[in-house]
This record gives sequence, structure tokens and C-alpha cells, in this order.
Amino acid sequence: MSTTTVARSRRPLAILGLALLAVLSTACQGTWGIRTSYRSYVAGPGGQGSITPKDGVVWKDATGPGKGPFTWSVEWATFDAGTETGQVQMKGGVETKAHPIGDGYALELSVWNPRLDIDGDEGTLVADLTYRPFEGTNPTTLPAIQAATDVPFATVDLSGASWVPGSSGYYSIKDAPMVGIDDAMELIGWDDFYGTDVALDPLTLTFNPETFAPQLFPAPQVTVSQTEGLHSGDQVIVWGRGFDPAAHTGTRPPLNGQPSGNYVVFGRFADAWRPSAGAPSSARTVIAQKWALPATQHLALDPAQTNPSFARLDELGRFQVVLTVGAGGTAGNYGVYTYPGSGATDAAHEVAVPVQLIGG
Repeated sequence: MSTTTVARSRRPLAILGLALLAVLSTACQGTWGIRTSYRSYVAGPGGQGSITPKDGVVWKDATGPGKGPFTWSVEWATFDAGTETGQVQMKGGVETKAHPIGDGYALELSVWNPRLDIDGDEGTLVADLTYRPFEGTNPTTLPAIQAATDVPFATVDLSGASWVPGSSGYYSIKDAPMVGIDDAMELIGWDDFYGTDVALDPLTLTFNPETFAPQLFPAPQVTVSQTEGLHSGDQVIVWGRGFDPAAHTGTRPPLNGQPSGNYVVFGRFADAWRPSAGAPSSARTVIAQKWALPATQHLALDPAQTNPSFARLDELGRFQVVLTVGAGGTAGNYGVYTYPGSGATDAAHEVAVPVQLIGG
């Protein structure tokens, strides 16, 4: 189960703008089923599992256990008609689980936030993934869930697409063929199931780069790839939106007087944990942490951009990090938490998403 938490907005006019975009989003959307035979296996008698759309994805009803494909909303889009290049970011995820064993599943895969990178007649679908390495349907010990972000997942044949917008400014892609990229298929174990040149379901997509240009969300929002049924050692992906990088500055080194980004933490926190309310650091048991930083500060603290303790907070207030969950502390609530770094306080950037840790 994924959870999205939104802090209270300080931009009411922006909320009205997002409400308008919600009305328009029915025209800007994608249809993609990942792979029909995989859905049928997971939800059928062989897999004895489940398929669960997340964060706004809609599973179309159809015959058979795998039902129909999924409808994905478009979050933002860019396109240059002169070079026929652009990107279309879809939002949400699909969680699949099969072969129940103990308090978990031998087969688990979730595909999140697919993005189409367009380069003329060629496209690449990039996605965030959480998956359990497959070691058979009845392993002695279940491997921990792993996560990977920005994975080139499939090639997309766009030779049939027309890059001439319709009268309302929308571009359309209809049933574009897709083939899984070998490295991604090996990562999730599909090379063993389907061999090479793994055919995926086709992609249909409608988008308008003017209406859905990238923008800063009106309030901080956090989504976690999984919040239930986790064990120590499992990984989750945390996505943040609306974390204005200029919203606050640090009050102590290393970023005293500079935009200080936000800590992104898996931990066990007391009920009263918020720094803006005066809670001491002892109220926050940090188990895993990343520091999401604006570009300038990120480069200053990590010039080589290789330190895994840091992540980029972009100019539109977005970040994504992978955290490994685990047990710790003696009291409080497990969860994913965000709060300003380097001593800054900002109640709007203090967000909590509860997480269930089995055996914690």
C-alpha cells in the first residue's frame, strides 16, 4: 500500500489552478497494461496473487483475472516540435504480488511513475521499480524487497505517431509497440520467464505540453512506495513534490544562512516530534536518512555527486530517494518523515507517513 500525505497549502490560488488541471487531466492520460500475460498469471490460479493500482492509477475492467490495462494520469509534459523531442511524465503505480508464502510473497513487483522520453520515432519508457528478487515459488527465506529509480524499462516504437497537434493542442500516440530493455528485464527476473525481446503491452498516450508544463506543487506532498507488510532490510522509494527549495534557510553549519533542503528519514518518532513545535532531537530515532538538497548546496556538500547520503531537490521542489527500513528505538511510531535540514524550522515541510514494520 502506498500513502500520500500533503501538508497544508500556503498557496490557495495554486490549489484552484490544480483543480482546473484535474478537470483537464481526463484529456491528458496514458493507457498501458505493462504485460497482459503477466497480469493474467499473477491474478490467476497459478500466481494466486493480486494486482493493486496506486496513487490515482485506474485498472480498467475486462474479462479474465488480469482484467484490462491501466489508465495513468499525466503529471507534466514537455515537447519541442522542431526537434521532435520531449518527455511525458505519468503518475502513480501498479503493485503486483503472487505466490503467497508466510507473511509475504515470493513474487513482488511494483512499477511506478512511468515517463516517456521522446526522440522522434524512438522512445524510452523510464520507470521507478520495487521488486523482490525471484528465487522460486517456495524459497527458504524471502529475499528483501529492493528498489531502483529512473530505470530505462522499455523501448517504444513511435514511428506511427504524428507530431502534429490536434486542434486543441493535444499530441496523441496510439498503441505504440514496446519491448523490454534487457537490463531491466534481468533486474526483475523477466528474462528467465520470457527470454529476450520481451514484448510488453502497447502504449497509448495523449498530452498537451502547454497545459501540463512542469510546475511547483502548492504544498509539500510525500508518497511512499509501500507502507504495509514491510520487514527490516526491505527498501522503499520516497517521492516528494512541492518542497520549495527556497522556503527556508539553515541556522547552523554546514548550511547556515543558505537554503537547507530537507531530511528524508525512515525512523521511529514520538507523537510530538516536530522541530517547529520545539520537539528535541531525542523524539526522533533516525534509522535511515537521505538529505534532499537544492543544486547549489548539493554540489557544495557533494562535489562529485556520488555520496549516497544526499539527493537532489530540484527547482520545482521534487526529490526521490530510496530508504532501507529497519527496527530501532524503544518507543514511537515507525514511518517516513521529512523536516528541514541544518537546523531550519518550517512546519509546512514537516510531513509524516506511517509505515507498518512486521517484527519491529
